[in-house]
Amino acid sequence: MQLTLPQKTLAQQLQIVTRALPLRSTVSAVEGVLFSSDGQTLSLTATNLEMGIRTQINVNSQKKGQVVLPGKIMEIVRRLPGDSVSISVNPENFLTTILSGQAEFQVYGLNAADYPELPAFLPEQAKLSFSVKTADLRRALRQTLFAVSTDESKPAFTGVLFTLQDNSLRLVASDTFRLAATYCQLEEMSTAGEFLVPAKSLQEVLRILTDDETIVQAAVIGNQLFLQYEAINFSTRLLDENFPNVERVIPQEFCGEATLETENFLHTIERAALLSAEDNNIVHLSIGSGSMVVRASSKLGKIQESIPLELEGEGVEIALNARFLLDMLRITEGHQCFLQITGPNKPCILKDSLDTDYLYLVLPIKL
Repeated sequence: MQLTLPQKTLAQQLQIVTRALPLRSTVSAVEGVLFSSDGQTLSLTATNLEMGIRTQINVNSQKKGQVVLPGKIMEIVRRLPGDSVSISVNPENFLTTILSGQAEFQVYGLNAADYPELPAFLPEQAKLSFSVKTADLRRALRQTLFAVSTDESKPAFTGVLFTLQDNSLRLVASDTFRLAATYCQLEEMSTAGEFLVPAKSLQEVLRILTDDETIVQAAVIGNQLFLQYEAINFSTRLLDENFPNVERVIPQEFCGEATLETENFLHTIERAALLSAEDNNIVHLSIGSGSMVVRASSKLGKIQESIPLELEGEGVEIALNARFLLDMLRITEGHQCFLQITGPNKPCILKDSLDTDYLYLVLPIKL
């Protein structure tokens, strides 16, 4: 393989694909990036055997070929001094020469034949498919991913449930102490269905999706979710777990609803969190007519602060995890948020005034 291309372009694409590299692997080839050129296109591929990312760059290649280069290649290319980079691979021993400006690297490559084959994206075999605006998918992921469990002993809760129905996509995530649910309007969909996607993979999707105007094409084939975005192909293995029916835990009736200024509520909880008890980050909310009193205490000291609100119905005294509140308030886009109350020892629901389809349920801390 022999080719020349812009250094900036190669560095950008390597930054994307190397998100799929494992920290370590028993398969040495998987710790590297597969470079593959057909003379017109350079494909870059990385996988951790659960998730895979492939990007493509248009090039004028003097010689076709393949090689697996170590994951360090991203840092090498990023630091090259020239505007362009030339890559030449010795087909006998896969020694790869990289030239840019006055710098010359020689990197020990591996045989591409030892690289695992990524699952094939065959749209005609899709169980279901859909397309969605990038901006809508990014918003939905931001609204749900923080509520996913990190406890591997609860595998169903380490993923986000995708449900397709009536030309909309619903995302639900929970760690059993809280629950986040939101909707996306789809551009198109093939059929109704649901599947569970690992949150770790979706975190990388969120980092990759940067252009709000682009449409993401998605398909479920076998036990894999495929996403196509610009010149990027992403795949991840789905979780084979049963996500519980969340409808039965979402309250349908409320004894009161408080309307608060989002920024004011956010900053008040941030201050209270500084002195909240470390184990559960406990903050106490005393919700009454016209105001809410926020209190927190720990071995470091205590704080009390009052903020205005509008209340319909009854108030309540409730203890919540400050971190859980902050996770939601920091991604709230509306100037106001709604706090729906069901009782002192019952779940409460937070909503964004700019997106009332978004629901965030938090369980209280029983003292």
